[in-house]
Amino acid sequence: MPTEKPWETTDILICGSGPTGAMLSGYLNKMGVYNIVLEKEAQITTDPRGIALDDDGIRYLQGLGLYQHVFGDVGSCMEKVNFIGGEHHDLSTKSLFYLDTASTKGYTGHVWMITHKQPTLEKHLRSVIQGSQFSMLRTGCTLNSIREDGEWVYASYLDPNGNERHVRARFLVGADGKTGFVRKNYLEPRGVKMEWAEQSHYEETWVALNWEICLPTKETHPEFALWEQGYTSEDVYDLFFPRDFRFLCNPSRAAVCTRFGQHKDRLWRFEFVVQPGEDPGEMAQDHRVKEVVLPYLRHHGSRYGLTKDVEFPEDCIRILRSRPFRFAARNCNKWALGRVILCGDAAHVFPPFAGQGIASGFRDAIGLAWRLAIITRSQSAQVDFEKHLTAWYTERQQQFQTSLNNTLRNGQLVSSKNPVQNFIRDWALWGMRFIPSLEYRLQLGPRLEGPVQYAHVDGMPFLPGFNGGVYFPQIYCAKLGARSPDVLFTDDVIFAQGKEMLFQIVVLLGSSAELSSAMADLQGICQLTSGQLDAKESTILVPASTKVSSEHCTTGDLTIYRAATANEFSQSELCSGRPTPRDYDASQMWRMFQSKRYVIVRPDRFVYAACATRTELEQAARGIVELFRLE
Repeated sequence: MPTEKPWETTDILICGSGPTGAMLSGYLNKMGVYNIVLEKEAQITTDPRGIALDDDGIRYLQGLGLYQHVFGDVGSCMEKVNFIGGEHHDLSTKSLFYLDTASTKGYTGHVWMITHKQPTLEKHLRSVIQGSQFSMLRTGCTLNSIREDGEWVYASYLDPNGNERHVRARFLVGADGKTGFVRKNYLEPRGVKMEWAEQSHYEETWVALNWEICLPTKETHPEFALWEQGYTSEDVYDLFFPRDFRFLCNPSRAAVCTRFGQHKDRLWRFEFVVQPGEDPGEMAQDHRVKEVVLPYLRHHGSRYGLTKDVEFPEDCIRILRSRPFRFAARNCNKWALGRVILCGDAAHVFPPFAGQGIASGFRDAIGLAWRLAIITRSQSAQVDFEKHLTAWYTERQQQFQTSLNNTLRNGQLVSSKNPVQNFIRDWALWGMRFIPSLEYRLQLGPRLEGPVQYAHVDGMPFLPGFNGGVYFPQIYCAKLGARSPDVLFTDDVIFAQGKEMLFQIVVLLGSSAELSSAMADLQGICQLTSGQLDAKESTILVPASTKVSSEHCTTGDLTIYRAATANEFSQSELCSGRPTPRDYDASQMWRMFQSKRYVIVRPDRFVYAACATRTELEQAARGIVELFRLE
């Protein structure tokens, strides 16, 4: 490469500071990997795009120390996802069934889903990297060229003043969206293609609306009919913009709607499908939007004992967005080529039926971050980075397909136009209400399918013979023996600030009396892994029912933690702003791993290996060295 250019040097160059790029930078910073983030926009866009985030997404925000903001000002729990059938415009119609998204059933300790305000989410993600030691965010910067050789990626970009700057990095990550520069201008000419996702050719255009609602009052709208019926402004808001998410399975025109963000934000999302023969741009115009949406905001007067229909005042609606979007289910054939990598929407796109866009990008980011940390830390020239990047996106493609299958099932329920299929669907779902066990299973949806479990392919960083590749559950915990225990999430103990190892050992004891033998088993593990595991950083957990014995509460620098109960969590600060736990299982870790005492957990919260004995632990430890060639 030419030497006259002043090439700034970093480990990782990230293009795009949306949720995925910012999440990646945050975890690289946490792992001590230098990175520069280039973002073409000067400011965070004020247009809320994604509005839903699942429990994985909450868990990964928690890992960056942002949990306090999740229910503080980012969003609120989406308590139900309702599926409403029939050709009508009544949002109060009883649902065919609903998904219980406020339940804690699952593997994270969090509610299943929140609605959020994306600009606020991005603000907090950026707060992690702005001014941090290892991350540098540069806004108003436009990437304009990429080159690479065997050791570096070279990129040029224009800064906010139009000056050309040059940076070289060990790797470049394109997190710049589905039309971003990295894939479109650099990787597609080299054979990387955005293809139809497996078993899916879903592609439709929808119009997405964001409205900000202002409450009518007796003073501002004295003629509004419901004041005489005793309704307050808040009552009116709840009547016309009901809580919870709604899939409107209307065969004439499928739609979805929900409040999002926090209650005080008074934000409402409505999306509707564009029918064949309709012009998407025209359907997003005000007069066509009114034709589709306003009937949902018009109630029959008989509902309130009135002779005239009641309409929500149009002048209380502020339009923030009205745009058509082409939704599809697509996935790149490769997410990495050479030293250039794609993640988030640049690598895959989802239809909008399960809120998986942002969450999937978060999963990409945390899974990629620790691999890049391993590769950049290694001094060995033998590290095969292409093998590890291929293993990363092969794992992620498996989870992508699982998420996509759930998304498409929702979409099929919403979009079906076949009257026979809809008749059978409606009666089958109605009948399930009379069988409590079936209704319960229906409400919990895919969470009953068990945790994500990767199918092993050569090169994947886990040991399939030792329960590797399974998503490690998170529960609540507290220090054993504490009189007034502070309740914590187990991730915050396992991956606590100050721990240096990427992989962590979790010790699952049946009682505190087993501590001595466990500590003996852990001796010497650090030497076996060339410093990639450290017994002194281990997390020791005992069941919630463990009786306190003062001599077993600590050992050296280690503290024993016991599983905490749902009631303890509900009384802690961690429960502020969210529903109290339901369907929570404090014994989940012990049930999942049964006789296994030692679980080696990767930074992306997947299990590398679960071991019953010291011999198995030693075998797993040697496997880490062999896998990454770190000797």
